[in-house]
Amino acid sequence: MSRLVECVGLPAMAAALPWPLAWRAIRALSAHGRAFGAEAERALAACEAHDLVGDRVAWLARHRSIRAVDHVDPAISAARGDRWMARHLRVDGDTLPRGPCVFVGFHYGTGFWSLRYLRRLGHRVSFVSAPIEAAQVHGDPLRKRFLRWRQRRVEAAGGAPIIYVGGSSDRIRSALRNGVSILALIDVPEATTSTLAVPLLGHRVQFPDGILRIAASEGISLVGYVASLDPRTGARQLQFTRLSDDPQDALHTLAAMLDAAIREDPASWHFWAEWPRFSARTLASPTAGAGAAVR
Repeated sequence: MSRLVECVGLPAMAAALPWPLAWRAIRALSAHGRAFGAEAERALAACEAHDLVGDRVAWLARHRSIRAVDHVDPAISAARGDRWMARHLRVDGDTLPRGPCVFVGFHYGTGFWSLRYLRRLGHRVSFVSAPIEAAQVHGDPLRKRFLRWRQRRVEAAGGAPIIYVGGSSDRIRSALRNGVSILALIDVPEATTSTLAVPLLGHRVQFPDGILRIAASEGISLVGYVASLDPRTGARQLQFTRLSDDPQDALHTLAAMLDAAIREDPASWHFWAEWPRFSARTLASPTAGAGAAVR
């Protein structure tokens, strides 16, 4: 897929068309096109190593459609109001606290609308995110502009500034103390990040626990969630789960949630290509970092 189509054409199409038509077009492109080609092939190979692929063609089509919807949702959010969200977002699970929370999700499915939904409930939400690296956009000004535009849409949807990782602990604490909720995704931990070993897909892997420890020390409620996509209609789905106040118990619950989600729909996990970094990571000494980031 050309950069112009990826950064302009596809988002504009999805934002302009009624969702049933846009979803039909995305499914057709995902089934017959080469969108996210090299990344999708690497993800397929990693998933096949876990014996979780039945039909390779169907897996690739599903993975591409997930990636595509995740890619265009900021544009749809910019063009559509809460009535659109009410029609195309389904929410289930535990009742959410009214005060500031730490919400923890995964690089799975299509989670952008979690920000709009939480904002609708009255939460101002700061995303915890890695900054745009120069290597990501070197020699690619259109992609750089698109990623920066996406960051602005994240802030608009959540109603609060992004908190970038790297000495972010104090900023996260300050946000929580000022009534702002935090949303972070379980990410591949860096070498100095505090982690705990948890079971995932029959292996022991390292998950970052810093954001959970911050919540515990601040007396803030923890909520996990899974964002998925209905394969028939393209409706976004959010499933919320209240977590234990104990960081270790909470992290094991999060690992179980991700494990179940991957087994149910393996093509929806964006991080298959990162699997070796999860499984090879050795336990680090605890640090004050947040230990979680968003894509």
